Amino acid sequence: MSDSRGLWAKIEDGIMDSTIALSFGRPGYARRRKRWPAYPDGDLDGAHVVITGTTSGLGLAATKLLVARGAKVTGVVRNVERGEAAFDTVRAAFPAADLSLERCDLSSVADVDALGARLSDGRRVDVLVNNAGVMLDARYESVDGIEMTFATNVLGGFALTEHLKDVFKRVIHVTSGGMYTQRLDMEDPFWNDKAFDGVAAYAQTKRAQVILNELWAERLPRGTVSHCMHPGWARTPGVERSLPRFERWLRPLLRTAEGGADTIAWLVGCDEALETNGLLYFDRRPRKTHLRKKTVSPPEDRQALWDLCTSTLTRLRS
Repeated sequence: MSDSRGLWAKIEDGIMDSTIALSFGRPGYARRRKRWPAYPDGDLDGAHVVITGTTSGLGLAATKLLVARGAKVTGVVRNVERGEAAFDTVRAAFPAADLSLERCDLSSVADVDALGARLSDGRRVDVLVNNAGVMLDARYESVDGIEMTFATNVLGGFALTEHLKDVFKRVIHVTSGGMYTQRLDMEDPFWNDKAFDGVAAYAQTKRAQVILNELWAERLPRGTVSHCMHPGWARTPGVERSLPRFERWLRPLLRTAEGGADTIAWLVGCDEALETNGLLYFDRRPRKTHLRKKTVSPPEDRQALWDLCTSTLTRLRS
């Protein structure tokens, strides 16, 4: 009976996935969650999860889902005052929540290095969630002179993962379904020469995260795993701010931030995440990383991305 239910679930997903809006939106989440068992009470008691970007959106939603299960959450934010205000909403719902904040600008290598040193100094960190990200309407450079989208979405998470790779047992990279539209561009990854397109730049960094996830899976210490997830189409302040037309047109179909963050919270505690490595998950199931052949990067570009991250960090630290 369980095999037949699993087969039917795959058939259902296949039908729904053929219509992106239904699969990525609220209908897909509502349909799939009916098959998911409830978590045991306190199943994450004592677990320490570090999440970047907890001021709003998916990071804040994931925090609520995790503290409800007993986890301790350290949020990484640029603005501590806004971070505290966000965590006050969590404490109002969960008075016993074990929460703390760390200030860090993920686009600054010096900031990330300082954060990495603090978090790896004798603290127990079970899971790192690289969630923070930006989508910009114009090209800006970070304090280090790196295009801001890449600096925040790729380089910051890469550096933090590097710092904590001997501490955590799981790292989860929050990507976006937008990466399905893009192939990695290693000829001009910082948008120095081509006209800047904020949506494309964002999607390319999300594609980069998926590739780096697979490469991290090959390089992390034995017994440590790396996974990506994408949230589908969720209604968050970031979407409302960066994609206002998309948000208005599809508002009835958008899932909540909690629906988008569900797979983050699931990956934090599920046994399956420790039995696999380097996968992309959506709604608690591994998914394809490409829908079209033209988005596939050759091996030399994948290695060039890793080398770009490592060489950039080495240069900025020297």
